Amino acid sequence: MKKTISLIILSIGLLILAACGSNEGSSKESEKTDINIGATAGPYSDQIKESIAPLLENEGYTVNVTEFSDYIQPNKALEENAIDVNVFQNAIYLEQFNEDHNMDLVASYAVPSAPIALYSDKHDSLEDIKDGMKVTLPNDPTNLARSLHMLVDFGWVTIDDSVKQTTASEKDIIDNPYNLDVQPIEAAQTPRSLNDSDFAFINGNFALAADLNLSDAVAIEDTPEDYLIYVTLRSGEENEAFAQALENAYKSQEFLDYTNEHLKGYVKPPYQNELEEK
Repeated sequence: MKKTISLIILSIGLLILAACGSNEGSSKESEKTDINIGATAGPYSDQIKESIAPLLENEGYTVNVTEFSDYIQPNKALEENAIDVNVFQNAIYLEQFNEDHNMDLVASYAVPSAPIALYSDKHDSLEDIKDGMKVTLPNDPTNLARSLHMLVDFGWVTIDDSVKQTTASEKDIIDNPYNLDVQPIEAAQTPRSLNDSDFAFINGNFALAADLNLSDAVAIEDTPEDYLIYVTLRSGEENEAFAQALENAYKSQEFLDYTNEHLKGYVKPPYQNELEEK
């Protein structure tokens, strides 16, 4: 009888161990190993393909990069689970986008960012400004406001002080001493506008994608942290294993070395500055 009871207990123990092993196997099988990243074509997708993806692949991940040419579709794709993360926008733009589209996406941490800058094919200096010149700017609210405040800093226009700094538009210009023709256009089209404008404000990603160098800019924004480009995730997924692996890659010494070699003139995020100080 005792022998029979012992055999039953042993059998139950083996079944429990088998069940635990099965659960562990299922957990490992279900662990996410593919990371689908959306980014605007140019420097941010290049950062991923040239440095971040190889680092993740060394950790056993497969990285797929989808390139976008606008500022709307990457967030829609993330919201609809077509991608897992995107890298193209600043925190202020995302905050407004979430509000306008009833989304809950999260700006997790910044990446090395090419600043918005003023370019020209016809002029080399801010001192070349003359009456009636044409200036093109990105028409999305965040980058339009950034460009307008650079115009204010140049002394070319005055903006109504009562308007929120992050939402100012060309309609809020109250003084235009040079009678500038200020034309907001699709951000992706600003590099092409150099052909028929005197000056153009161009976001860093579109400038570099058009083979424009930061060193050739007439003026460059002193970019605050909220205007750096951020890795964006769906709310609640910040601590997922794939998200942590991605963050570790961006915050690694290897990516800092890549930044110093290939991204000269970019604004570094705080964690890279801290890493350099160690």
